[in-house]
Amino acid sequence: MREGVLRRALGLALLALGLSLSALTRPLAPEVSLSLSPLTAPLTALGHRLGQNLRAGLSVLANRRDLYRENQALREEVAALRAENLRLKEEVARLTRALEVRQAQAPGVVAVAPVVGEDVSGLYRRLILGLGERDGLRVGMPVTTPQGLVGLVVAVEERRALVRTLLDPESQVGVRPQGGRGRGVARGSPPDRLLAEFPPSVSLAPGELLVTGAQLGLFPDGLPVGRVERVERAQGGLKLRAWVRPLVDLSLVEEVVVLRPL
Repeated sequence: MREGVLRRALGLALLALGLSLSALTRPLAPEVSLSLSPLTAPLTALGHRLGQNLRAGLSVLANRRDLYRENQALREEVAALRAENLRLKEEVARLTRALEVRQAQAPGVVAVAPVVGEDVSGLYRRLILGLGERDGLRVGMPVTTPQGLVGLVVAVEERRALVRTLLDPESQVGVRPQGGRGRGVARGSPPDRLLAEFPPSVSLAPGELLVTGAQLGLFPDGLPVGRVERVERAQGGLKLRAWVRPLVDLSLVEEVVVLRPL
């Protein structure tokens, strides 16, 4: 009996205590929320700014990636334009040399051919050209440069041609003094000279320029050949011999002009 009363009294006391605490804390709730709001506002603003900065950073990275790709594409385009410009300059230079030959030496230009090799086996001095039959080259075509005569095409393949140069011991070319009278024949005298023979009546002196003459009929008349270095009488004065240095240094020739044969 007594325990039951005590339990009811304790329950009522706890209920009264709960109601009292509820009544006391309800007026304080808005004040706690308001007091915490200034403390949490900077954190909220910081999060917002971090989000904005992150989005801005990602946008910058994307823009930089696009700019890098665009820059790379422009670099490749500039490199291609430079290569094309170089090719056009080389083509203009090649055509200019061909025009020089046409104006100064002969009108019948067939092609401007690159020198891709040299055959120096034994005493032979021959050049290999990077053009051939499909480019219009034929056996018997003269080969020259703006500086002077190089030789004669002696063999042709589809894409290559063989040139017998003036220095080859099998080479022969009719020559005459430029502005002078008389004709002779010059032959290759390896390693780097020509030996020309003239009738004794021809007037010839060191330093004189020899050009092609029509005696052998292989080359157009008037192509520069070389300069006389030394002159002597031979066979008891029946012949005049001249050692001639060619105008063209074969070791430096990178391309030649091929002419139509006579």
